[in-house]
Amino acid sequence: MTSTLTPSGSQPGMFETIEQAQEARAVAEAKARRRRLLVWSSPVVAVVGVAALYLLTITVVTAFGGRSYATQAYPTAVRQFSAIQHLNAVETWKAYYNAGTAEYSQGAFFRATQELGEAMERVPRAADGEPRTGEECLVATNLSLAYEGLGDEAARGDDHATAVDYYAQAQATIEGCGSAGGGGGSDEQQESADQAQDRQEQKQNEQQDQQDQQDQQQGEGGEDPSQNPSQDPSADPSASPSQDPSADASASPSENPSGDPSDGGQNPSESPSVSDQQRELEERNRGAQEDRDREQQESGGGSGGGQGW
Repeated sequence: MTSTLTPSGSQPGMFETIEQAQEARAVAEAKARRRRLLVWSSPVVAVVGVAALYLLTITVVTAFGGRSYATQAYPTAVRQFSAIQHLNAVETWKAYYNAGTAEYSQGAFFRATQELGEAMERVPRAADGEPRTGEECLVATNLSLAYEGLGDEAARGDDHATAVDYYAQAQATIEGCGSAGGGGGSDEQQESADQAQDRQEQKQNEQQDQQDQQDQQQGEGGEDPSQNPSQDPSADPSASPSQDPSADASASPSENPSGDPSDGGQNPSESPSVSDQQRELEERNRGAQEDRDREQQESGGGSGGGQGW
C-alpha cells in the first residue's frame, strides 16, 4: 500500500501531500507572471513618470512666472517663461505669448514683437472664412499693442513715416478681433480690440498729417531758388557782386579810382579826338575873326556882320 505522507526529516522541495505541491506550483507561476508584467510595464511606468514630472515642471515654472509678472518683476518673468518655451509641447504658443507680454510690459517693444510674433505662428488658427479664435485674438491684440509702442517711439523721434508704418501694421494685426469683425473671445476682448484700433487709427492720421507738412516744406524749399540764392548760379549778380566779374562798375566805386566824381567818373583822356577838333575849331574861328578885323580896317568900317563858323 502506497502512502501519501513523506517520512519525517524529508529534504527541501519534497511535499507531504499532492495538494501542497500543486499550491506551490501555482504560487510560483503567479510570481513569474508578475515579474513578466513588471518588466513589460516598466517603460510605460517610466514614460508616465517623466510626463508627470514634465507637467509638474511646466506648471511650477508658469506659476512662478505669473507671480513675477503680477509683482511687476518683468525681467524675471521673461526669463522664467523663456525657460519653458522649448518644453511645452502641448500648447507651444503660451510660453512665447507670456514672454512677449512681459517684454511689452517692461517697454521692450521690439523684443515683444519677436516673442509675440512667434506665438502668432504657433497659436491655433481659425479656418479660412471663419472668425478668428479667442486664442488667436488674444495674441494678436498684444502683438498689435507692441507695434503701437514702436510707433509711439518713432513719433517721439519725429520719424513720422516710420510711425505711420507701425500704426498701420498694428491695425492690420488686430483686424477681425473687434466687435465689427466678429472676432472670437469675450466681449471685453472685443471692446479692447475696438479701442486699440480707434486709437491707432487716430495716431496714424496725426503722423500722416505731420509727414505731409514736412514733405511740403521740403518741396517748397527745393523748388524756390530764392530761398537759397547762393546755390543758384542764375541768381541776381547784384546780390553778390564780388562773385560776378561782369558786375556794374558803379556798384564798386573803388574799381574806377581815376574817375572824376563830378562827371560820373569819366576820364577825359579816353576821347582825345574830341579835344583836337575843338582846338582846331577855336583856331579857325580866331583866324576868321582876325581876317574880318583886317577887312574892316581896310574898308574903313562896316556893319560888322558876317558868317560865323
